[in-house]
Amino acid sequence: MGAMTDEEKFQFDLQGYLVIRNVLSQEECAELSVLADRVWPEEADDGLFRRTEDISRWHPRFLDLIDHPKVLPYLVELIGSRLRIDHDYCIFMKAGAVRNALHGGPRIFETDHWYHYSDGMMRNGLTVATWALTDARVGHGGFVCVPGSHKTNFLRAFPDDVRQFERTTDYVVQPELLAGDVLIFTEALIHGTSAWTADHERRTLLYKYSPPHSTWRKRPFDVSAYPDATEQQLRLMAPPSVEAHKRVLDQP
Repeated sequence: MGAMTDEEKFQFDLQGYLVIRNVLSQEECAELSVLADRVWPEEADDGLFRRTEDISRWHPRFLDLIDHPKVLPYLVELIGSRLRIDHDYCIFMKAGAVRNALHGGPRIFETDHWYHYSDGMMRNGLTVATWALTDARVGHGGFVCVPGSHKTNFLRAFPDDVRQFERTTDYVVQPELLAGDVLIFTEALIHGTSAWTADHERRTLLYKYSPPHSTWRKRPFDVSAYPDATEQQLRLMAPPSVEAHKRVLDQP
């Protein structure tokens, strides 16, 4: 399990997000989609945008994404070795679906949305691992952000017409994601979901992590719903508590 490279640290510090390529194979993405359809079948009146929570309960394959060995080292580097998973959900979008204006940004609106650097170490508040099960090429829509805005000093000056997608600018970008990629971003980054334009469905899984003392979720994980969880997964799902959250990956 490798740690972030110096270039990846540079990228995250600069942009507020990082894309890890080819974490899952095409076959694994297809398997997760089949499992999702089995557990959460589409209904006739669902519309173009679908979202549901607690996807880690669906199947051990979804649970194992919580501490995937290719992604967890990045999260430890960005949050600390006592991190916890706060909540998880999925977003499925069909062509024409519109949702979620640009939001986030450092501290001013939410006290757990923050980014801090000191003495060679990055630390973040609420942080997201976004798993792409289908391609989101440039122009398809989906996740968009303002790179570098996790360190802005002028968040109140962010124009509302840009926030609401009423005006396009060159500083709002859509990072390209291919099926199997994982995008990690800090909630201190201004981000949102633009209209989906591709013919295929956007399928994205989101696992959100916090430092040990903070939470965004209104209720803790019901660990009784996870009979197959490993000791490490149960530790990650514990409620906010500095003492409860012991180190993972033997990091300081």
